[in-house]
Amino acid sequence: MSRFVIVAVPVPTRRTFTYRLPETLDAGDPVGRRVLVPFGPRRMTGLVVALADGPPPVEAKDVLDVLDEGPILEGPLFELTRWIADYYLAPWGETLRAALPVGRMRRSRRVATATGGGEDPAGEPFLRELEDAIRGKGGAPVEALVKRFGSRGKVEGGLARLESLGRAEVRAVLEPGPAADRTESWVEILPEGAAEGAEEKLRKNAIRQIECLLHLRAKRRARRAEMRARFGGAADALVGKGFARIVEEEMVRIAEGGALPSRYDPDRPLTPEQEAALAPLLPAIRERRFEAHLLHGITGSGKTEVYLRAASETRAAGRTVLALVPEIALTPQTVGRFRARFGDEVVVLHSALSPGERHDTWREIRRGHFPVVVGVRSALFAPLRNLGLIVVDEEHDTSYKQGESPRYHGRDMAVVRAKLEGVPILLGSATPSVESIWNVRDGKYRLAVLPKRIHDRPLPRIEVVDLARVPYKERIGALSPRLVERIGETLGRGEQAMLFLNRRGYAPFLHCPDCGHVPRCAHCEVAFTFHRVESVLRCHYCGVEKEPPTVCPECGGARIGYRGMGTQRVEEDLRGAFPSARIGRMDLDTTRKRDSARRILSDFAGGGIDLLLGTQMIAKGHHFPGVSLVGVILADTALHLPDFRAGERTFQLLLQVAGRAGRGDREGEVVIQTFHPRHYCIRAAIHHDFDAFVERELADRRELRYPPFSRIVALTFRGKREGSVRGAAARFRGALSSDGRITPMIHEILGPTPAPITKIRDRFRWRLMIKAKTERWRAFREVLAAHLDAFHGRRGGGRAEVVVDVDAQDLL
Repeated sequence: MSRFVIVAVPVPTRRTFTYRLPETLDAGDPVGRRVLVPFGPRRMTGLVVALADGPPPVEAKDVLDVLDEGPILEGPLFELTRWIADYYLAPWGETLRAALPVGRMRRSRRVATATGGGEDPAGEPFLRELEDAIRGKGGAPVEALVKRFGSRGKVEGGLARLESLGRAEVRAVLEPGPAADRTESWVEILPEGAAEGAEEKLRKNAIRQIECLLHLRAKRRARRAEMRARFGGAADALVGKGFARIVEEEMVRIAEGGALPSRYDPDRPLTPEQEAALAPLLPAIRERRFEAHLLHGITGSGKTEVYLRAASETRAAGRTVLALVPEIALTPQTVGRFRARFGDEVVVLHSALSPGERHDTWREIRRGHFPVVVGVRSALFAPLRNLGLIVVDEEHDTSYKQGESPRYHGRDMAVVRAKLEGVPILLGSATPSVESIWNVRDGKYRLAVLPKRIHDRPLPRIEVVDLARVPYKERIGALSPRLVERIGETLGRGEQAMLFLNRRGYAPFLHCPDCGHVPRCAHCEVAFTFHRVESVLRCHYCGVEKEPPTVCPECGGARIGYRGMGTQRVEEDLRGAFPSARIGRMDLDTTRKRDSARRILSDFAGGGIDLLLGTQMIAKGHHFPGVSLVGVILADTALHLPDFRAGERTFQLLLQVAGRAGRGDREGEVVIQTFHPRHYCIRAAIHHDFDAFVERELADRRELRYPPFSRIVALTFRGKREGSVRGAAARFRGALSSDGRITPMIHEILGPTPAPITKIRDRFRWRLMIKAKTERWRAFREVLAAHLDAFHGRRGGGRAEVVVDVDAQDLL
């Protein structure tokens, strides 16, 4: 008798779907296995999440295939995906897709092909043009035809007409996975070939075969592709003559991770503060007990050593370790440190790996070949068995928040995974988030503090330059005379310096002083950024590029010029001021190529770069003992953004980047350039006064009912017609306001208002922001989910879609 199963498919709906599992495919418990199912006109890969309870719907379709012999996702990791989907009001299918390697949850696409027969569409020129577009091997995807002809209705109607004439066929084709298990062929010598004098049995003029045989005898085995490249068909000839054989072996594509060289001394004595930080954590590791520990250690205080000692205790108990960092740029140094301690047990997992590498790395982790995993946000789903410890470095960093559905927070979900697994978690930062500090005060986290640097090295001295008091004509571009002086002195002593500016490109915008025109992206409501290296104007939101104008396109004025500064312009200023210095730049533009970030950091660590300029990629986590000076080009770039966390992020960045100085034998110095030296965030950073900053920030947030005194849910309505988007947001606000259950669950609803960036990629954006009461959060989430389901259930959603961001970090 057939059974019925509940399947989650990777589509933007919170529903799951019931399918019939035919007896011919039924083999044991299907929960956790991938299945191929029909979904409308398409075929998709989904995951069986449960057996159907109760009578199945009459219209239940059949599962087409079961793709796994056993569960591909199970236990706490399976429960974590359910938790994420529920908490973040995200589709479970999309959450499952995020938890599995690229290509494991695939969709089909509709492809139109010409049949070569049927009735001729005489007098219908568009049909002839459409038929020409789908003629040829493989046809054409329907979405590509829509993009080409610009009208979905016209294309769909034309294809339907061609199908009725017998001239075309539209079918669903499962997209090929970008990665899968692969094998590679090896040539392996047999005893007959290895025997002394075997080459004499070959014809004397078979020189390539003799050379190939001698090569194989020395190597014993070699890749078939390499043998063909070197000896042509000689290897295959040896196989045919019984001297060798072909062996197919599973290919394992594992990235080295670009680790920076590091040394580890297991006998290095811990400081008393490190011992005190480890003391309460070690029993939780030994007893495999969930506890959340927050390690607040100032920069250079030895947090990594605490991580490694905790990980060593975990490995000694035979359990596995997961270590998370916020950005890929931090993985080379972290991987290097962990490999120095754990050797080949360590593997890196992040999105910059090729699909094949991610696929094989995930598989080998699941098999238990790599018990220590270092990675970024997505490594949260590493299929580690017998997990014993999770470490989250730089826990405050907003990069842990996923920017697309499911919009989970990697740090918070790491805590949830630790709880589900029943293991301790160690969160570390020199500038913990306000929410984490509140969790300590609320009794959810245990706090350990490292208040001093290793070897009692002093914190760097911080000097502030008030740019409002520095005449523009005295500056060298973005550099004040004081900063130029300090850089020159540092380089003169043979020491290294780092300069920080969290803005890439050459200039943030062009401006005409005659008419005020600023060239803007036609698809996004943002100004173009000028990139001088490529000599293009580029939109940093949609990637559109255009040639910079030589005169103002509005008034024809010749005075249009660049305003503001980015890392490219500062680099130009530095090269002019210090022509003999070896200068490196690290930002998104210079690290696009694979392994480029590791090469830059390696050159700097090895002394090949004197002066490293960069964005937030260089601001945290890095340890360069040769750096004695850090310069902050402009501390104000994020200070006045319309975001309640703007002050916190500014304070954290300043303290983090300042902490790169003075980690060696020489005392560090920091020069901060700002137009707002009396702002409380900057003053707190100058004095390294974390406590004063937190008290001020908590007081402000308590008064305004921002997190941690509420839960923020940002609802962004977007679509191609602004009126439809605005109307959908207003209707949703009205539905919430008229629901009597909502009022006691929230502090307030803000909006609807245009988002700070009102249009991105041709889609207008309107925003609702809800401050929910923390004590009523679970009930509110259920009511909000019902309203969202009702919104999605309306036909077309009113020509607008809604993006739900729970615990929102990006309010732009």
